[in-house]
Amino acid sequence: MLLSHVNVIDQSFRLQKDWSIRVEEGRIVAIGDSKSSDYEEETEDLRRLTLVPGFIDLHTHGAMGEDTSDGSASSLARISSYLVTKGVTGFCPTTMMISKNELRQVLEATQNMDSKAKTGARMLGVRLEGPFLSKEKCGVQNISYAAVPSIEYFREIIQDYPEDLVRIIDLAPELPGAKDFIASLKDQYVISIAHTAATYECCKEAIKIGAKHGTHLFNAMNPLHHHEPGAVGALIDSPDTTCELICDGLHVHPAVLKMTWKLLGCDRIVVVSDAMRAAGMPDGVYDLGGTPVTVRNGKTDFGNGRLAGSTTNLHAEMLYLVSIGIPFEEAVKACTINPARVLQIDADVGSLEVGKYADIVALDQNLNIRKVWVQGELVFDDWKRK
Repeated sequence: MLLSHVNVIDQSFRLQKDWSIRVEEGRIVAIGDSKSSDYEEETEDLRRLTLVPGFIDLHTHGAMGEDTSDGSASSLARISSYLVTKGVTGFCPTTMMISKNELRQVLEATQNMDSKAKTGARMLGVRLEGPFLSKEKCGVQNISYAAVPSIEYFREIIQDYPEDLVRIIDLAPELPGAKDFIASLKDQYVISIAHTAATYECCKEAIKIGAKHGTHLFNAMNPLHHHEPGAVGALIDSPDTTCELICDGLHVHPAVLKMTWKLLGCDRIVVVSDAMRAAGMPDGVYDLGGTPVTVRNGKTDFGNGRLAGSTTNLHAEMLYLVSIGIPFEEAVKACTINPARVLQIDADVGSLEVGKYADIVALDQNLNIRKVWVQGELVFDDWKRK
């Protein structure tokens, strides 16, 4: 397959015009100037479209009325099918604060779903957002399932499953046992500072030990204060950390988004949706971790205007970032190669270059999604060539 005469965001995240991408057995085998191509068999002329890497969402709970914590393979499949229409080619199904048995049901469902079926976004490993969170900063999460970080507790959850089925573990570093937990598991899992009331010093120590990621920066943590920077200050002040941002214009003010972009730089920011089951659905009342959440005009509310996840997606967030002045190429990077690096899978995905999987999104001149390929297979097509 040859995708020819397209604009391409190259491996350095620069826009190149009139390029071609050749795909064989699901991987990119050649990329460059269309004029130099002599490969004509199965050529698809996609002029006027721009190809970018497939988006990777490290933090999404659900969509289309389904939730990861439902513990259902069919729910995960429905979420996967929805995500790929939004340009997401890989995702981490994310849990809530639920019981140990329910967490095991999620792992069972994930294992039962054929993540290699090329009909939707591929699952890249489960993310555990809970139970090791601060009760003070749980938000909509069910505090009755809160637990202190415990390697034994975690091992009981995954004892019947491959250890790499879980990829990210969220954790409040001020909890008893957190430091030992981080030190013991940092080489196997991404440990992310989350839902925390920790001080700057506490977070810096956790980062030094091995927590290298921050969950939805600014949300579910103390505000940045000039006398006590807290988790926000510690994460921004640690150059080896990556930080998630929910870029829907609701969770973080656009002025703060732009300031944070300048502080962190485009290599440390990871755009996530933190979407709940109302994503892709009409306004109404939806369950989130046992709590009713009202959605009005796409905004979540579990009482007194408190946000409870989002209904957004990475494509919508990319568009929003561009609308507030973030360069297109930088917005794409934060949705693609940056999350791939967090999971240490950037040798295979995250950018368009020879040797990597052909996870590709085709955008039109208005940045609407027109085609999506997952490992070289066309799984979404909404383009009528004029």
